[in-house]
Amino acid sequence: MPDDSPQIVVAARLGETMADREPHTNRTHSIETSEPNGISGSPAPDDASVFALGWTEVIVIGAVCVGVGIALGFFLPALGAFAARFPIPFGDAVEKLSQFDQAWVVIARPIIGAVIGAIATVVITVSTTPLRISDDDILIGRPDDHPLRISRASFSTAYFDGGKLTVLTAGGHQAYKGDVEGKKDEVAEAFTSRDYRWGEI
Repeated sequence: MPDDSPQIVVAARLGETMADREPHTNRTHSIETSEPNGISGSPAPDDASVFALGWTEVIVIGAVCVGVGIALGFFLPALGAFAARFPIPFGDAVEKLSQFDQAWVVIARPIIGAVIGAIATVVITVSTTPLRISDDDILIGRPDDHPLRISRASFSTAYFDGGKLTVLTAGGHQAYKGDVEGKKDEVAEAFTSRDYRWGEI
């Protein structure tokens, strides 16, 4: 009996060691299988195609409009003389305005032209219609101005008619027809690449 005691103790300790390892292994396996599930369940990044004026385009439009306004302010007298000889739009108004040659008017003309150019930039920017095409829906209009949303389930077909984007619903209803940002071929590619039905008229 005394000789068997060390073996019994060793066997008992070995059994405890194996018992301790098995739950630890199970816990580790559980953690490893839960992490991939969490990653696969995370939302995929939005790969929507967005056609809208960016800051670069807005700056370019603003520079052109303001530049034209300043140029018209400087060259208004010459433009008035041209309007007196040849018919141009608003020729009478331009000719009359060019006759004001007071010093303060000469200084104010380019400033007024720049302000008009800035106003024109805002009007052009606001009047554009952004277009967003994703796998789930189509969004037409500015996000802060009650845009039109057409879900994939209700979508039927889209095409350009006379340069205007036309979108029909499954019931044949014309959901939208109008101008949108983006080149025609790029807009068509955005639709077809997501398996939306596209047709040309």
